[in-house]
Amino acid sequence: MTDLSADSAATRRDVTVLLHAWSDGDAAAADRLTEMVYAQVRAMAGKHLRQVDAGVTLQATELAHEMFMRLLEADVSWRDRRHFYGVVSAALRNILIDTARARGSEKRGGGQVHVTLSAADGIADERNDALVLDEALKALKALDARKHEIVEFHYLLGLKREEIAAVTGLSVPTVDRDLRFARAWLKERMQA
Repeated sequence: MTDLSADSAATRRDVTVLLHAWSDGDAAAADRLTEMVYAQVRAMAGKHLRQVDAGVTLQATELAHEMFMRLLEADVSWRDRRHFYGVVSAALRNILIDTARARGSEKRGGGQVHVTLSAADGIADERNDALVLDEALKALKALDARKHEIVEFHYLLGLKREEIAAVTGLSVPTVDRDLRFARAWLKERMQA
C-alpha cells in the first residue's frame, strides 16, 4: 500500500501536473491521476471507515469508488496536491455522513406516513456518532479553519505532526498545540 506521506518529490509534482491538466479538461489526466493515487485514496477510505462508527456497511473499496465517481462528476479547479487530498477527505466524510443520514431515516420509517406523534413520546433522539462528529468538525472549521485542517491532515489523512508542519509551514510545536486544542474542543462539543 502506498503511504500518502511517503510520496517522492517527483510523484508530488506529477500529481500536481495531472490535477492542473484535469482542471483544464484533459479526461486522460483524470484517469492517470486515479491510477496514481488510488491506493492512497483507498487507504484514506479505510481510515475514515475505522474512525467513524456510522453503522455503515460500505467497504473501503466501495467508499473509494463512490468518492471517485463524485469527483469525476464535479467541476473543481484543482490548485495542488494538498487541495486534492483535502477535497478527497471531505468527500469521503460527506459520503459517510450521507450514508449515516439515510440509515437514520430508514430506522425512523423513511418515507412512511406516521399516524400519531404522541407515539414518539419518551423515545430518545438517536443521534449517530458520525453526524455528531460532522457537526463538530463544521463548527471547528467555522471557529478556526487552520485547526480544522490540521485535524483532517492528522486523523483523516494520517499525516504525522512533522509532515503537517512541512505542508502547512507551521512549526511542530504549533501543530501540537493546535491538535491538543482541537481534540479537547471536539471532545467537549461531541459530549454536549
